[in-house]
Amino acid sequence: MALNDTAFKAKIIALEDEMIEADDYATAKVVYAEKLTLAIKEYIMSGTVSVTVATTGTATSHTGEGTGTIS
Repeated sequence: MALNDTAFKAKIIALEDEMIEADDYATAKVVYAEKLTLAIKEYIMSGTVSVTVATTGTATSHTGEGTGTIS
């Protein structure tokens, strides 16, 4: 599955909306960094990794494809 750009953009917009109303700049910077880090991690993990495997050197050769998630 492709990365979920729509959800990522929505989280960034929501974060900006939250930060514009912050009263304490020092606290807001920490909250912004934490929430932005989480949004980026969720965005990256929303994708799927495809892997092609080929082995040689045994009695039989093997090839295949697989998918996985980033964790």
